Amino acid sequence: MVTADRLETNHTFRLTLKPNRSISWKGNMLFLLLISTPILIIAFGFLYIGAPIILPFAGLEIVIVLIASFYVYQKSNKQEIITISPEKLIIEKGRFRPETSIEFIREWAYVFVEKAKHPWYPIHIVISSKGERVPVGDFLTEDDKKILIEKMDEIIREIRVI
Repeated sequence: MVTADRLETNHTFRLTLKPNRSISWKGNMLFLLLISTPILIIAFGFLYIGAPIILPFAGLEIVIVLIASFYVYQKSNKQEIITISPEKLIIEKGRFRPETSIEFIREWAYVFVEKAKHPWYPIHIVISSKGERVPVGDFLTEDDKKILIEKMDEIIREIRVI
């Protein structure tokens, strides 16, 4: 998902890049509840008839699904924020807060769209300045990458006029 905002200060623009989230954390917990209910009913049924060995494996299965859900949720909370002003271009990457921040002088920064070598491979968007290359939006879908390219093109054209 790509969103573009115009900030009130000095003709500054902010692009926010987020991956598509298939389900929220609340939805993950509901899914875990729906999966674990029949597992626990069956496990306690086996316990009732005298086979308690099933309980640890049922609990292990639920814990594995919980860990996998948490891992996927953490990966889907990735976000990148690109702030473009007439003087600077700032790229912030992180999950719930900026973990890395890279600042370029806007006049020296270039946006490259590297076409895929094969139709199955995705395109790559790279911002480069003074030999440093920073890939952006690797988690975006192809349609979202095209939207990002269009919005960056519009913002750069508008800033050049200023």
